[in-house]
Amino acid sequence: MNATLKLLKIIGSPFAPEQKQELPENSDEALELYSYATKNKIGLYYLDSLNSQGKLVEFGLKLNYQKECEKHNKQTTTAVRIAKLFNSYGVNYAIFKSIMPFPATPNDVDIIHFSSDVEYKKAAETMLQSNYIEIKGQADASQRMFHDARECEHLDPHKKDVYDIDVYQRISASYVQYLDKRKLEKYVTEINISGNNIKVLRQEMELVTVIIHSIIPEQLCTLFVYYATLHHLSKMNPEEINRFIDIAKENNVTFSVKAHCSLVAELHQVAHGFVPKIIEGLLTELGDETSERKKLLKNDFKTPHKYSLLVVERILLEKAKEAGFRRSLIKQMAYMLISLRLSKWVISEVILRRRRETY
Repeated sequence: MNATLKLLKIIGSPFAPEQKQELPENSDEALELYSYATKNKIGLYYLDSLNSQGKLVEFGLKLNYQKECEKHNKQTTTAVRIAKLFNSYGVNYAIFKSIMPFPATPNDVDIIHFSSDVEYKKAAETMLQSNYIEIKGQADASQRMFHDARECEHLDPHKKDVYDIDVYQRISASYVQYLDKRKLEKYVTEINISGNNIKVLRQEMELVTVIIHSIIPEQLCTLFVYYATLHHLSKMNPEEINRFIDIAKENNVTFSVKAHCSLVAELHQVAHGFVPKIIEGLLTELGDETSERKKLLKNDFKTPHKYSLLVVERILLEKAKEAGFRRSLIKQMAYMLISLRLSKWVISEVILRRRRETY
């Protein structure tokens, strides 16, 4: 059995709680699977599954689990701290792609800022006056990256850590806007973590952002996104499922959702012997992307799965129905003509994202 399917059988599925979770055969396999899980951004979830079965000590992974839990707690603290700061100053924001419905530690904390460019600058100044430092680099044009310096300085500008926060004024890859934040703002809600109110997106909108971000700009389907999909969908009622479909249509990302859910269906079928009815319903409504399923099968279910160029092109064509997306694409081309530095950076990023196996 390959590593992907072994991981899925060890961790299980919220749609198959009655199925018995499997275990690694020995310590060597357990460690190899941990490396593979980390590559898929689910290192903590994998170790948490072993912990629930009382096998961490047997497989020599207790210290790894403690470190993963520590990272998770530090990142949660980072999210809570910035939420408290923004709440106190009345900043119009939402944390997204950062707080998962399963044990996970994303690369950093992502925040959408919903107000004007002037207010965006004020929010940044508030952070700089509150023990955050800005990390300068070749980041996307509509976001600024900060580091919560309460415990340590940012050591590597090219590597994210649990104290990093990206604040988006527009949800874009360079200048290309792949989601319109005005369509997201009406789905903001609040959750409570350790007695603190944090503004986030409703799970229907959150799942759409996670899926589209995995394709534009990342172009990879990790098991992190697979489990985010399963857990969010398992918590949705029929009304929320319908709203999820409507959100995909409103944002012109139905093909993205179709391609992604086709992969989720294939993986779940092979690992657990069935496709959840909710996902069957989504694919009945949106269609099934069989070509991407076949590519996954051809690659022996290797993950992260790299989306084909044809799928990426079709997704961009669907987004091109949106006036804001077309304007941002024109802006991107114009700035690349003006700036040789930007052109080189964009080209190098495109090449990197087609070659890399994770992010």
